[in-house]
Order: sequence, then C-alpha cells, then structure tokens
Amino acid sequence: MKVIKLIILFALTTQVLSNDGIWTGIFDINGHGKYDFTGLISDQIATAYTEKAKVVYKGKIRTYKNKFKWNLSMYLKDGNKFGTAEITGKIIDGNIMSGKWVTEPAKDYGNIYLIKDKSNAASGVKKIINKSWVSIENKILHTLIIKDFLISGKDSNNCNYYGKLQILNEEIYGIDFDIASCGISDGTYSGMAYIDKKNNLVINAISNNFSLFLKLK
Repeated sequence: MKVIKLIILFALTTQVLSNDGIWTGIFDINGHGKYDFTGLISDQIATAYTEKAKVVYKGKIRTYKNKFKWNLSMYLKDGNKFGTAEITGKIIDGNIMSGKWVTEPAKDYGNIYLIKDKSNAASGVKKIINKSWVSIENKILHTLIIKDFLISGKDSNNCNYYGKLQILNEEIYGIDFDIASCGISDGTYSGMAYIDKKNNLVINAISNNFSLFLKLK
C-alpha cells in the first residue's frame, strides 16, 4: 500500500510541477476583441497580467488530471482591486490551456487560450538579473538597482523601493519589496517577475490595496 501511495503522490506532484512556468495567449471579453494574457505559475501560486485590458491578477491555480482552475483577484494596472476571476478548462498535451473565464461582480465572460512558453527555460536568465534597470512604457520613470538579488531604487515621484528577489524556478522570480515616501501607494508588495524574450524585466506585484506592473530594460 505504501508503494501505491508514493506512486500516486509522485504523479500528482509531477502534474503540479509540470504546470510551473510562463503561459501566454489570448482571451476575449463577452465575445469581443482579442486581449493578451500572461500568467506566471509556481507551486500552485499564480500571478498574471494583460497589457491591453490593463489588469493585474494574483491568486492560485489548481489542476486535476487534465483539468485546471485559476482563482484570481483582479486589480486595475497600478490601481485598486475591482473583482475576481475564475478560469476553468482543459490542459491539452501538457502545454496548452483552453477554457473559459468569468468575473465577479461584473459577470464578464469569455474564452481563453494559453500556451506554455518555454523560450526562457534553462537559459541562464538569472545571470542578467543583477544590474541597473530603467522602466519603459510608463509615464513615471523608475530606476531599480538589483545586486545579489537585493532591490533598491527610486522613481520620478521620489518614491523609494527596497526589496529582494528569490528564484522560484528556471524562469520565474518571487519578489517582495516595500514602497516608501509615496503616499497612498506606500506598502509591502509581493508577486513575481521574469525576463521576457526581449530581455526586459517584467514585475507584477500586489499590496493590500494596490497593484504594481513594471517593465524595465
């Protein structure tokens, strides 16, 4: 019996671990449009973002056999929480998630299709994380210095940033940092970060009240 239990536990663990990584794709809103979606998964914890719809997500994902369910809190990009989202569907061939999503309380809905992005896997991205980074595609200029996975920096509003990174898997970093001297944005933020295909550092983090999305080069 013990051998059987160990085999089952190993199979379930392997299924969970196989979903860790970066998932990218598209979704529609109430049958309209084509919106980008990037999801980061590590040990059943998930963060995500859509640049076109300007939403940041944080929550959990559960998988059983070939089925999945994401339960996510939704935040306006660099703004407040405004709802929750549930994404359900099937995992196809271990590298595709195809399903549907619905939000509360707005009751928005749609289809979603994601592919596991393996382009950064085992590429040694951690070698370039420790450097100076400057934000792009943002009205506020952020300058962050990462040394030995410790973060310090400022932005053009004189907000201060202090924190640290940790390696979660070969593609994703966990990130925890504080924002200070910044008024209502002050607080402790946690989330995930990764290096994208263009070698930009993408940070997706949440505090008790706000989200922060940064893309830096």
